[in-house]
Amino acid sequence: MARKNILVIYYSRSGNTRKVAEEIAQSLHCDIEEIRSRVSYPQNFWGYQRALLHASFKKKPEIQMVQSLLEDYDLVIIGSPVWGGALSAPIRSFLDRNKDELRNVAFFLTQGGEFGRKKVFTQMKELCLKTPLTTFAVTERDVRSGKFKKQIAEFIASLNIERSEATTEVPRSIEL
Repeated sequence: MARKNILVIYYSRSGNTRKVAEEIAQSLHCDIEEIRSRVSYPQNFWGYQRALLHASFKKKPEIQMVQSLLEDYDLVIIGSPVWGGALSAPIRSFLDRNKDELRNVAFFLTQGGEFGRKKVFTQMKELCLKTPLTTFAVTERDVRSGKFKKQIAEFIASLNIERSEATTEVPRSIEL
């Protein structure tokens, strides 16, 4: 795939998905944007319970509109945490709302363990009505230890992006 315009878009509750998304964007020298939910999922017991319930019951919470014009990107890389073996509710909302504006997609997941990744990739594919160019999942343990960087390199290589066409500009973070 010739390098044109790439966006990394993600939702992160704990910071793990954010860390992976930032590393991907930095490696690709591309734009990055965080999905923000209007529903709160705080870093406490009740926030965790709400996240699990919303994921299990396939809720689609209100999210803030993304600032990027998705149709301007040749590839959108979408990152989500896995909540109780299911897709996070904010990414479910994003994919449902924006599926028609996405040209090509690739997916990545962060998760506490190994359970649920195939199911979540299938949910993402079905919601956006597109087969991803590639996917990868990383555990919280690998994010914390830094081992995820090797997986990112393999993920990027599987995109077949010509490195000679990579930009040299600093990635642009889109603030809401």
